[in-house]
Amino acid sequence: MIRFKRHFQLWIGLLTMMVVLGGCASNNGGLKIESNYEELMELQKARESDDTLKAEELPEMTGDDHERLGDVNVSRGNLQMAFVQYQKCLEINPKNTRVKYKKGMLFVLGKLSDLAVREFNEILEEDPEHALAHEGLGLALFQMEQYEDAKTHFQEAVELDSTLWKAHNMLGVIYDYQEQYDKATREYRAAIAIRRDDGLLYNNLGVSYLLAGRYEKAVEAFREGIRREPSCGRLYNNLGLALAKQGRHKEALVAFMERGDEARAYNNLGCVYLQQGDQQEAIRFFEKALDITPTFYEKAGQNLKKARAAHVYEIYSTPVER
Repeated sequence: MIRFKRHFQLWIGLLTMMVVLGGCASNNGGLKIESNYEELMELQKARESDDTLKAEELPEMTGDDHERLGDVNVSRGNLQMAFVQYQKCLEINPKNTRVKYKKGMLFVLGKLSDLAVREFNEILEEDPEHALAHEGLGLALFQMEQYEDAKTHFQEAVELDSTLWKAHNMLGVIYDYQEQYDKATREYRAAIAIRRDDGLLYNNLGVSYLLAGRYEKAVEAFREGIRREPSCGRLYNNLGLALAKQGRHKEALVAFMERGDEARAYNNLGCVYLQQGDQQEAIRFFEKALDITPTFYEKAGQNLKKARAAHVYEIYSTPVER
């Protein structure tokens, strides 16, 4: 298992940046693979027919050659061609579980969850203690909203290999959904112990504290995430929310402004005031957002209407004290 992990280390590092629920900076860069398996196979045939060199002019490629070429395509973000190369490798050696795992992860990236489930289950039939296949199957089942089954496989993954940070992170997400916040924060901290500079993990830890009403701990987590990954806008936004929950609205506004424009920051704080039931302050901040940028996305205008409507309702629905 250790040797198997080392073989994957570089490849997983490249793929990790594109995996769902992945880092702060991107949304997979618009990368995607085809919408179904049949289209992928058609793509493979088309690629083969487009070759400009005749087969006899090329040396015959081995399965390892196709795998390496697939890995290169993953590193370049060309997931379609990566699939083609992994498929060719498996045609030569259908029992290559390493490549079947990589193919399964491409299906996860393409959100072809049912195909990913099939791929990982085939691996587990051959090797029930394949930790990465349990993790991959958990990711696919999570995409299918089968959270209990996903949790079972993530738990199995970390029992087999405690260094699988994605499985720890996803267990945290599931525990948050189930409002088991102590378990969630424990899993996020386990993931952070493996990847100490990953802003996403600090963000998830902070959100868990936020959901649990532990606002000071949330602020600490978001600030530590910012210290580790200062370019992560999501951390600043959530830090602003945590500060606002404590009534520290001026600090919240500064945090909202740090990685966003001023109008958006005022809109965000207006939303906080509206949620806290302070319609007058909400109106003031929504109006500021629109004054700064009249063309600011229509959400600020919609929020202003909601705040004014709520304020009128509050005036006429408040009992009179005599």
